[in-house]
Amino acid sequence: MKRVLFFVMALATMAITSQTQAQVKYGVKAGLNLSTITEENWTMSPGFHAGAYAQIKLMPMLSIQPEVMYSMQGANLTTTNSLLGQSLDTKTTLTSQNVIVPIMIQLTPIKMLTIEAGPQLGFNLGMSSHTVVTTEGVVNTENETDYTFESDEYNMFDFGVAAGLRLNLSNNLNVYARYVVGMTGIFVDNDETKNQNLMFGVGFSL
Repeated sequence: MKRVLFFVMALATMAITSQTQAQVKYGVKAGLNLSTITEENWTMSPGFHAGAYAQIKLMPMLSIQPEVMYSMQGANLTTTNSLLGQSLDTKTTLTSQNVIVPIMIQLTPIKMLTIEAGPQLGFNLGMSSHTVVTTEGVVNTENETDYTFESDEYNMFDFGVAAGLRLNLSNNLNVYARYVVGMTGIFVDNDETKNQNLMFGVGFSL
């Protein structure tokens, strides 16, 4: 972990020291999350992200882009059981509120296309779950429960790796797709359960 932090700090230092001689574009971005966790049977849950970035051009085709965003992520789990001949479906939706800091290395081989990859730091601000029981297709509101996780149940820090593509529609407008793989366990007592997130969005340079 110390090596990872050193690498991130080195990238940030390079960006800061290069800023005086590099072309910098500031922008805002927002879009859709389709996130899940690596534990078996969990499926994707929709969310959203929004934030700001600074694209620092180091060379004609090479840039570094630090970002700061709010990101709502989660996952769904549905189990089916039978009780007295009736079908019971239990759906649990896990939701986390995060601040993420990707630091993307960007290569632009042609004007319209940017390829990017880099580390992502994540900070979990809170996690909750919502469970609904459906009997024969009808929601049983008496068995609808909410749970807020205590801060000692999940890891507040999440390190991940991100990669994606961006289409530059104009000098100011772009659309992007990005895949993020978490490398840190979500829960304190389970290192194997990690975040995965597909991000689609629109960026606008100011």
